[in-house]
Amino acid sequence: MQRECSRCHRPFTPQDLCKDVSKTIEAERKAADLEGYAFRCYTCPDCGADDLFVDVCPVAGESDADLHRRTQDLEALTRELPKGEGEADVVVVERPHPPTS
Repeated sequence: MQRECSRCHRPFTPQDLCKDVSKTIEAERKAADLEGYAFRCYTCPDCGADDLFVDVCPVAGESDADLHRRTQDLEALTRELPKGEGEADVVVVERPHPPTS
């Protein structure tokens, strides 16, 4: 999956991934037993912006409609959160169910 900076639209490379931040957030997610999400943080070397990508992943037994509704709910929540100066943009990405054979 190709990700790009939410501000200048430069494509991110693997070197742009903030491994320590992503690893910490993922550890907190697992500790909270939060299923169906994955977190990755990137910093753009061109404009300096930070993006926190929240992948909404299908969980066992979840329909496409339920996955889409969960994604929309998270997008609505992120729009309501106050954003401070210099804070990362939150980018919600719906990951589809894997194709069935």
